[in-house]
Amino acid sequence: MNNLSAARGDSQGEINIQWDAAENAVQYIIEIAAQSNSKEIRWKVIDIISESHYTVKKLKSNKNYFFRITSDDGTGREEFSRKVIKKAP
Repeated sequence: MNNLSAARGDSQGEINIQWDAAENAVQYIIEIAAQSNSKEIRWKVIDIISESHYTVKKLKSNKNYFFRITSDDGTGREEFSRKVIKKAP
């Protein structure tokens, strides 16, 4: 996945993420992790969609979140995108 970016959403607690569409992608798996003092990042799948953009809602304000995306072309998952971090408004 290329060019993953995150921006402030329209409402408090929202972050818009987008990325370049992958050729032959059937779906995208979106994962999130909250920044913590732990050295280990704990990823959680938040949605599986067919579009190359997504609005994450109901986040805690002033907290940093990591995001990463992978695509699935029907034969298996691609490598995860580089992670991007964004503070929720």
